[in-house]
Amino acid sequence: MKTNHWQLRTLAYRRQIGGVRFLDRGFCQLLWLFLLTVLVTWPSIGLAQRSSQTATQLFQEAEQLYRAHRFAEALARYEQFLQSSPPESQGQYAWLRTAELYGIQGNWQEARRRYEALLTMKTDSGLALQARYGVGQAHYKLGNLPEAERVLENLSASTLPAALRFKTNALLTEISLQAGNVTQAFSRLLLVAKDLPYGEEDWFQDLKTRLLSRASLAELTNLADLYRDTPLSAGVLLQLAKLELQAGRPEPAANWLKALQQRFPDSPEAAQAKQLGLGTEKSQTSTTPRAVGCLLPLSGEDAEAGSQVKNGIELAAAQTGVPLIVQDCGQQAENVAAAVAELADNPEVTALLGFLPSAAADAAAAEAQRLGLPLLALTQKKDVTLGRSLVFRDFLTHRLMIQALVRYATTTKGWQRFAILYPDSRYGQTLARQFGDEINRQAARLVGQASYQEGGGDIAQAVQTLAQIPANVTGGPVIDAIFIPDEAPAAAAVATELALTPLQGVRLLGTNLLHTPAALKQSDLLAGLLFVDGFLASAGDPLTKAFVADFRQRFNQAPGYLAAQGYSSMRLLAETIRQNPSLSRQELASQLQHQTPPPGFSLFKGFNHEREADVVTKIITIKQGQFVVAP
Repeated sequence: MKTNHWQLRTLAYRRQIGGVRFLDRGFCQLLWLFLLTVLVTWPSIGLAQRSSQTATQLFQEAEQLYRAHRFAEALARYEQFLQSSPPESQGQYAWLRTAELYGIQGNWQEARRRYEALLTMKTDSGLALQARYGVGQAHYKLGNLPEAERVLENLSASTLPAALRFKTNALLTEISLQAGNVTQAFSRLLLVAKDLPYGEEDWFQDLKTRLLSRASLAELTNLADLYRDTPLSAGVLLQLAKLELQAGRPEPAANWLKALQQRFPDSPEAAQAKQLGLGTEKSQTSTTPRAVGCLLPLSGEDAEAGSQVKNGIELAAAQTGVPLIVQDCGQQAENVAAAVAELADNPEVTALLGFLPSAAADAAAAEAQRLGLPLLALTQKKDVTLGRSLVFRDFLTHRLMIQALVRYATTTKGWQRFAILYPDSRYGQTLARQFGDEINRQAARLVGQASYQEGGGDIAQAVQTLAQIPANVTGGPVIDAIFIPDEAPAAAAVATELALTPLQGVRLLGTNLLHTPAALKQSDLLAGLLFVDGFLASAGDPLTKAFVADFRQRFNQAPGYLAAQGYSSMRLLAETIRQNPSLSRQELASQLQHQTPPPGFSLFKGFNHEREADVVTKIITIKQGQFVVAP
């Protein structure tokens, strides 16, 4: 028998090693045991690897959703991640995130529970500090101000990162403001100012504005004496001057302005003070015709709204006999400023009335103040009157709507548990925040909130988030009402989805975006909906009926809110001029500050110390396919 090459090599190899058969058997046994072990353990090794990969993926998805502000989805992913046996450090971070997200949804009880649970773990010191802040924030949101203050005061004594120190002191300032302790709030705001480069500029400015606006003359005088050299005192001095001016005391106002210019010559407040123009304007003679200049966007995308306001103004001017000089101001800031300058050069014009888009309102106000011409602005622009003694605002703002809606819901209806469902847009986010703040001020409960994409593509998922809110432990309804700052199609979609959940029948709340024919077309879904507006043509009171009749006779159509606001504001200016036609522009502004509502139909109720008007609000509902005033 022939032996091939590979067989010969094998025989030679066996001769070179003695006992090859024994060694082969032993080696094979060991090899078999190794292979058997691998075969047995391989599935668990693969499962662990797959589990690790799944956890990592869940965590990454949760972070991406969080950064995209898709908070309901982010919370669900974090919860899945926490159930996947994650690494301890990542698990604690995710636990902190869930606490934060429950707070964003308005479930501050669960948020507090999670923050407190995190503090019982062996936690990284940075996470522990954030959890302590979260506990204090949760107590604040739940209305337990003394406990919130205690927790945050203890936290502020620790060595904190600058950003967390800013938030801690800012929240302590909020607590002092709510308690009405202006001096303590000011001292805490000084600490906030030190960390402003690491914090939220808008929050700081809002705290500063609210503090100065709420402080009395005596409190401000005390602060000006206690804190002579801190930069924040510049705002105190300016506010003192403005209050004295508004009270008709120019001499002490001038003294405060002098102190401001001497102590803080380079401050923004010193620049604003130059615009107050104490005693610089010469009186106009009574023989000069007293006209009102009107700034209206009669071209561009706001032309239709501008035309509605113009109709109301023209009706009021015809009834009062005050001449009008109308300027199309468009929407660009430079065009608005030029229109103000042209009207200011006209000696017949004693005041301006402007319906101003937010983008142009500041330009108009700054120019009117610079040129010494009073401006009554119809605009949503925030803080347009601040630092401008000649600028007034007479318009239904978001804040006024929210305050009226929450007051009606909590006082008239007795509701206490609310949720928010809002579009992820600037308007939706702003209104949701303001509604949550007002709920907190009214000592009611925000039990949850969720957002959906602008356009409403994922409304069903957002509704499901609210449907998962735990039952009320007192046995009452889970939610009394849901606030939706959106238009009629979105509100109708929400109502449709709610009908498929245990929340069917929960009342819906909204804004004047719902005061449109589109809402009436969905009246079968939106019946009982409540929203706020400043005017309803079908209201049954005699003054409204008379105004509507006059408007119909002149323009052959029913007026809406914008026409009613234009009419009301023009009547206010006309009445101020009529009472004393010899007033200079500066004197007219002083008189306007204390003006009472004119006779006849009016939406105006009075100005506050920042020259912001309190206006009429109506709670409106849909009944039998029509808009009616809610009982």
